Amino acid sequence: MIGKREKIGWVKFSVCTAAILLCIFGYALFSEDRRLIREEKQLQETAGMLEEGKTKEEILYHIFQEDDEKALEKKGKQFFVRAGFEEETKARYQSRMVQYIVHTGGALLGAYLLITAAAYIWTRETSRRREQEFEQFGSVIEQFYTGNYQVPYKEEEGMKSQLFSRLNSLGKRLEVQEKRIQDEKETTKSLVTDISHQLKTPVTSLKMCLELLEEEELSKEEQKEFLGQAVGQTRRLDSLTKALINISRMETGMISVKKIHAPIMDTVAQAVSSVYGKAQEKNIEMEVVKNSDGIADMAIPHDPHWTREAIANILENAVKYSGRDTCIQIRMMRRTSFLRIEIEDQGIGIDSRDYSKIFQRFYRGTAPQVKKEDGSGVGLYLTRSILEAQGGSISVSAGKQGSIFKIHLSLL
Repeated sequence: MIGKREKIGWVKFSVCTAAILLCIFGYALFSEDRRLIREEKQLQETAGMLEEGKTKEEILYHIFQEDDEKALEKKGKQFFVRAGFEEETKARYQSRMVQYIVHTGGALLGAYLLITAAAYIWTRETSRRREQEFEQFGSVIEQFYTGNYQVPYKEEEGMKSQLFSRLNSLGKRLEVQEKRIQDEKETTKSLVTDISHQLKTPVTSLKMCLELLEEEELSKEEQKEFLGQAVGQTRRLDSLTKALINISRMETGMISVKKIHAPIMDTVAQAVSSVYGKAQEKNIEMEVVKNSDGIADMAIPHDPHWTREAIANILENAVKYSGRDTCIQIRMMRRTSFLRIEIEDQGIGIDSRDYSKIFQRFYRGTAPQVKKEDGSGVGLYLTRSILEAQGGSISVSAGKQGSIFKIHLSLL
């Protein structure tokens, strides 16, 4: 079945072909008419020469020279009139023209029919192939709806191959997008589960304290104790809520980490200042060591706000899990393509089996000292996420007494 567009194209082609063949036919008739007139003229000239008594040699010479002799032509016409051949000559001319018209017109008509038939067949075949291609494209799109994004095609020249190549690229993008959506669903599900688990303990403790305060007859000392526990659980909930908000914003892309060239010492100094008060309460010394000249004034590409937040999380843990009268040392070393920041404390240390786990969301370790301290287990997870978002990394190893956290920030 030929579509409307292909049918119009075939009609236009047929009309153009007919016009061209008519022009050829007209030119052929004109040429044949000229040839017959020349032939008649030569015959009259030959008759005129016979009338004058020319020899055979002179007649042949005149014919091959193709000289134009008006006088000989005139004598030849007069000779044909006297001999009674004028009407026969006209009839012969007309008969030959009719034969030429029939033969040439028939040949051109046959050529026209053959060309238009071939064009029709070609148009129909092209339309059929195009319909098949549309069906193939339609089947591929139907596959996309069912979640099958594989597009079988061969690398060839032509529009069809280019279209299939683009469909294949689209399929790959849709597959990546679907996987990302699925991962986001799993992440959200896991996050909701983790949040529920993290909120359950402090909410239960807070509820129990408030119920006891409301229902039981307690002494002032007991009331003070339960109020203190309630305040502690409230603070824990507040800290946990802030951490959960940061996690949610980080994982959904609401937190945008933007690197700018800024002095790294300013960022480290602000992180130290944010935990300085807590360190003073335990008389913990915080020392910054620059192992390379120029670091104090060096500006590197990083996000000052979030990098400060990441470093502060490590320092808060160092202060929390270190004893009184200890020291936290911050060392900075410049390398070829990165800046290395080491934070070493004199705290309880970390079991080597937990080196990779402590950067997971809500993981707090198994040491008894860790269980005694308040915490949500999201600080180091956020630290890792912040550093990786700007092309950096973090790791941990054992120190002389406590732990050494190693941060790498790219200089490129």
